[in-house]
Amino acid sequence: MMNKKLRVAAGHYHLFHRVAPTVARAKGYFAKEGLEVDISATGTDLKSLQALIQDEIDIVIDLKTPVALQGRDRGEEVFLIGGFLNTYPGIFVGAKEIRSVTGLKGKRVGLREPNGVALTMSSMILKKAGMEPDGDVIFIAHTGASSFRSIAPRLDRGEIQARVVHKAYASDFKRAGYPILADLEEYLPNGYQLRAIATNGPFLEKNEGAVISFLRGMIQAYRFMKDPKNHPEMMAIIRDSDLEFEKDMDQSMWDEEYPLIPAIPADGSINVAGLQIILDEEKIARRISQAMAVDRILRLEYVQKALQGIGKS
Repeated sequence: MMNKKLRVAAGHYHLFHRVAPTVARAKGYFAKEGLEVDISATGTDLKSLQALIQDEIDIVIDLKTPVALQGRDRGEEVFLIGGFLNTYPGIFVGAKEIRSVTGLKGKRVGLREPNGVALTMSSMILKKAGMEPDGDVIFIAHTGASSFRSIAPRLDRGEIQARVVHKAYASDFKRAGYPILADLEEYLPNGYQLRAIATNGPFLEKNEGAVISFLRGMIQAYRFMKDPKNHPEMMAIIRDSDLEFEKDMDQSMWDEEYPLIPAIPADGSINVAGLQIILDEEKIARRISQAMAVDRILRLEYVQKALQGIGKS
């Protein structure tokens, strides 16, 4: 059987975004499917979309869904074929003197990067409290990883007065006396399709078998990552790969289960309800036309075929 070579890329620079295909390659999941997979990073979601449309890469493993929806609405042949981050297990934590979200008026809210998920989630929480993210708070980017060890000192020093962090550290913040101002899983009980696996229409038409095989390998990697007993082996795979910890990463976040692993789907599929939430937000913000619908971008038949033979558990 001749191997099919695939050009696969992540848009985000965070190491976590490339772990699943790295695991799938190291464990032989792709090789068993007759695939050779080259894994790279474009640097941004917009670059990923452009590279996908221009046939410079075959599959994006972490495309931000608003970027994908906007592109599809413009008529670009981009389709979502599998899930990556199907929800966001996060909390909004405040400095010890802050007692409510409204108490943040005029205060500084930390972000990891200027336009990342923390900005999206913080803005959602502020709006629900009747505040205007663009005027009522000051966003401060590059405030470190979303862990207790990284964020607590910044809250204590007054650099920021609130920050979205991983929910895995909720008990640490509570014990130390920091108020949990919001739980994002309570705000979003149906999930929130932050990022997804995407490809372009022409590639899908010509490479159905390779796409299904790729998704089958990714599903097996997701399940491997989600099983706690595999954590030491996963870390060994990361250390033996060309992946590098980003400079602002709190590496202790990898000592046990990485906090975002619960958000990856064991069935590899899309959270349709969570995607609809984002589409509705984009329409309200007038970044997407009212005519756009999720069924214009979803191609879930490929992941459903990939599940055949490996089950849905």
